[in-house]
Parts: sequence; C-alpha cells; structure tokens
Amino acid sequence: MRVSGYNLFPPLLGHIKNWYSHIDRIKAMGFEWVYVNPITYPGFSGSLYATKYYYKYNSSFFSTSDQDIAEKELKDFISYCNKNNIKVMIDLVINHSSKDCNLVEEHFEWYKTKDGVLQSPGAWDNGKWVEWGDLAVFDNEMDPNKKEEEHKGNNEENKEDDEEIILCDEILNPIWNYWNDLVKHNLDLGFSGFRCDAAYKVPKELWKYLIDNAKKINKDVIFFAESLGCPVKDTKNLIKAGFDYIASSAKWWDYEGEWFIEQYDLAREKSKQIAFPSNHDTKRLITEYDGNIWKVKQTMLFTAIVCDMWMITTGDEYGFINRCNVVGGSEKDYENISYDLAEYIKNMTDYVKSNDILANCGKIVSIDIEEKKILEKLKKDNENNHNNDCNDNQEKEEKKDPFRKFYKYSLDGKDRVLVIVNITSKEEELDTLKYGIKEDISFDNIIGSITDTIKILPHELKIFKVTEKSLFDTDSSSI
Repeated sequence: MRVSGYNLFPPLLGHIKNWYSHIDRIKAMGFEWVYVNPITYPGFSGSLYATKYYYKYNSSFFSTSDQDIAEKELKDFISYCNKNNIKVMIDLVINHSSKDCNLVEEHFEWYKTKDGVLQSPGAWDNGKWVEWGDLAVFDNEMDPNKKEEEHKGNNEENKEDDEEIILCDEILNPIWNYWNDLVKHNLDLGFSGFRCDAAYKVPKELWKYLIDNAKKINKDVIFFAESLGCPVKDTKNLIKAGFDYIASSAKWWDYEGEWFIEQYDLAREKSKQIAFPSNHDTKRLITEYDGNIWKVKQTMLFTAIVCDMWMITTGDEYGFINRCNVVGGSEKDYENISYDLAEYIKNMTDYVKSNDILANCGKIVSIDIEEKKILEKLKKDNENNHNNDCNDNQEKEEKKDPFRKFYKYSLDGKDRVLVIVNITSKEEELDTLKYGIKEDISFDNIIGSITDTIKILPHELKIFKVTEKSLFDTDSSSI
C-alpha cells in the first residue's frame, strides 16, 4: 500500500456541512483520498445506486436538489479537501439507472428492453437469480449495425483476449456522448477520481473512450473498477480499457486458496489494486467476526500489505456493527463508538508505507500451497502402501497446522519477508529454525530475541526477516 483512502458514506453523515469535521480526522489518520458514494437524486426506491436525475442531487445531503445550489456546496467541500491535501473520488453509475429516471422518458432507446419492457439487472445468489426491480439497464453496446470485424478483427482467437481495444473514429452510440459529458462535468466540479460501479458489465470500449478523454483533461485522474466477482476475462478487459485500479478480493482470502494469488498476480502485473477490510456492500468486520477485534486487526493489516491503495468505510475505525444502508440510510444509523482504532490505523498505514516490500505489490508465494503440491507429488511418486500411509499422516498433520505462511517479495524479487498468520483463537508456538527466521519486524508486539521457538498470539499476523535461502531451495524432505 502506497496510498490510503476513506469511504465517506453520505447517509451516515447527512448534510454536506457535517462532512467537514470528518475530513479533519480523516486527514489525521493519514488518508490521502476520500471516496463518496452516489449523491445524485435517487429514484422511487431511494437507493443511492438508482439514479433518477444525473444532474440533480440528493436533498438528504444538500440544502436543495437544485443543481446550482447543490454544486456550489459540493465545490466548496471538494476545495476544502484539496486544501487539506485530500483528493475526492465519486461513484460513476452508468450500467443502470432507476426505472423512473428522466432518461427513460427522454431516451427510451438507450435502455435494454424485451418486448418493449425495461430489463432489470440481477445476479445469481446461491443458485437463485436475484433481480433488482427498481433498476433499468442501459444499452451501452456499440452500434450493432457496424460489422464485428471493425471492432474485434476477423481473428477468432482475438475475440476473447484482444491485445488492444480499437474504436472506430465515429461515436457508435449517442449515449456515449452523454456519459462523456457527465465525466467532464464531474471533473469540472473538482473530482479527481471515479469509482465505476458494476464496471465489468459495461463494454470495455466505452470505458476506454471515457478514460482516454478524461485523461486528456486531467492526466492524473484515476479510474477504479468495481470488479468483484467478475470472471478473469472481464478483469483483463477492464485493465486493457485503461483502469488505473481494480478491486482486490483480499478480504476473502483464507490464506490457502490459489485463486487469490492468481487474481493478485494478474492485477499487480497489469494494473493496480484497491483492497479493503470491509465496504458498503459487506458486513461490518466486528459483526462478521463475532466481536473478535484481533481478527479485525488481522484483516486490516493483511489487506493493507497486498494492495496499491487501501480503503476503509466510515465507522470501521469505531467498531460500527450494522452494515451500510444504501436504501433509506440516514444520520440515525450513525452508531456510538465501540472502540477507536484511529491511532492504530494511522500507525499501521505509516508502518506499511515505510517498508518497500510491504508497500509494493511484489509476488506472493504461499508456503502452505507449495508444501501441499510437494506432498501430492510425493504421494504420486510413492507406490508402496507404507509410503502412502506416511504421506496421509503428513497431510493430516498439515491440516492441524495453526499457522498460514507466505513469502512476500520485493518488486525485483531479490528480497522477501515471511508472513505468519495464527488462524486460531489460542496462543501457538512456531518453529523458527524451520523457516529461517532472523528478526521480528511486525507492526506490533515485536519479539526482541528470536529463539528456536516463539509464541504467536491468537489471530496475530507476524512479519519476519528470514535467511536468504528459501524454504523451497532445499530438498523437499525438509518439509
């Protein structure tokens, strides 16, 4: 993590005049960015993500929904943030609108329909299709009358993985002009970045068009793709479209699955990534972990050491229990402080940013995954029953391991640190000789003298300097 951001969730704070005091404490925690959820005028459902008017504003946050007055208040707030060396990122929602959006009446042809009926977006949830009936999906595709080869080429192989995105000279869909004007308008208001909602559901060609044009106005503007849960192919397309950041799934990693390392490698080699311990769509960490603050701290620290930008949501620092409410949320939802992690967050982010290996996205090698691969290979290589029984016992022992272990490397791959995570609720002993541990450089609870065995506290994440020789440079029998 080189940069940190704070999701200022508007419903919890109410009128924009209330946001200023939070900027002071956000700055004190060391954050350089503030991300604000949608503040446009919502449709009949009241959802922040169901826009009714793109150029009117939510009266819950401004003195009036009138554009001129609301935007004056918004510009003043952004100016205040900038003077405090904080940039502001806004949500850009162009995959869908509310079904009562003014564009439905003015440009019905801009929407996806079936038999003349507006189509709603949805998603599969545990085998069941969940549809968001308050929303209507835009038809952002390129002009279907254009020949496919003009856009993708004749090579069948390139259809799934184009090396580059090529656009025709003409604008292929009039709605693209509308979105382009909207992006330019928000840049004029002073926004320095866009968090692009449901980015993978919007054509990559449109994103490239918008991003390229925006960077001609402000070369430093950033685009962050909300891409959680999308296929790898879609993530690759978002990167090729020019997104500066994609969303990281770090908070869900159990320190064992190979899927995370694959996602991490894709992002770090091609783009940058934003990680978070929780966000406005997830449960609060303290609720998810049944009040276990040590697991909260573990997740915060882990997500901070595997990303380019780290972000928390209003209330994460105070132990808020209830998840954010994008439909009907209000200041009444602002909770009493359960605990205060503001100083912890400030010190933690300073610690990560000051360590080149932790701050940069060098490769990650999971010791647990590599050990499992070696054991599986040994099992296949051994054909007699005795050896197979031994290997079975080895696997059972591995499952009882209270630790998860991985190396994190520098960008050039020459240096590395060892990360050890105690996944249990008990204090556990670690064999330091096995892993070549030399020095404890953890964020807190540093062990001054390294002996043959050391104790790791419940749910603690430790970081160590190790000998130059990797665990996997030795004979496989050493595991």
